[in-house]
Amino acid sequence: MTITRMGPERPESSLSSFDKVHHLKSLEKGLALLEAFGADAPAMTMTELAQRCGYHLSTVQRLTATLCRLGYLKRDSSKRYHLGLKVIRLGFRVTQTMALRTFLLPYLQDLFDIVGQTINLFLPDHDEVVIVERLEKRQILQYNLQTGSSLPMYCTAAGKAILANMKHEWLEGFLKRVSLKAYTPYTLTDPEKLMEALDRSRKQGYALNIQELGMGACAVGMAIFCKDNIPCGAISIACPTQDFDMKLARKRYLTPLKEATFIASQFMGRNEE
Repeated sequence: MTITRMGPERPESSLSSFDKVHHLKSLEKGLALLEAFGADAPAMTMTELAQRCGYHLSTVQRLTATLCRLGYLKRDSSKRYHLGLKVIRLGFRVTQTMALRTFLLPYLQDLFDIVGQTINLFLPDHDEVVIVERLEKRQILQYNLQTGSSLPMYCTAAGKAILANMKHEWLEGFLKRVSLKAYTPYTLTDPEKLMEALDRSRKQGYALNIQELGMGACAVGMAIFCKDNIPCGAISIACPTQDFDMKLARKRYLTPLKEATFIASQFMGRNEE
């Protein structure tokens, strides 16, 4: 992405009252600095960056120092700046996410046709999971879920499938960061009980959500694994409570769900076991 010149900030008239309160000018300037790089300018000195963005040299000095420290910029021996590995990794994640969704869509459609229930493809986003594809049979929860919706990890089948396969040290940090809010009387809000449930999920290869996020809704989820067998997503089958029981799940849901997550994991580069 290339820009020839941009002012230091958006005009005040273009900002809503909400934006004016929450608008971070320093963040806007930092992102504009990153956007200044392109095919016609893959490397620039501090002076060239200042001219290209329309910022004072002292501002660019502070921004480049911060971005270099965080890994979003790299300074070479000739004192020219390049985009750092962090930017490349972010771009790769976006590309990989779009590629996974496109690749898996026919398999998700097959899964939908086999089980006749709602199918969700989730990817983790910090301490939540985000729906990146959803084939819905009917609306189960009181609120509408769609592509892009974020949900808690600890009370969704997909999120618990991911959590169950994370390292213990990471889980300990997760439990310190996240408040286990009760969405229903069935939500696991006790860290010890949640850890016990995750341990069971890890051993059995799937996770359950029995009315933990919303009354009347159940789901079973399995993790998708990337290289080095790190969980990087999940697929879930969701249905109304009256349509769900474990005997049915074992008979109709688990085998096709396992096949779909296996294919997804192979696409994401999971090591052969």
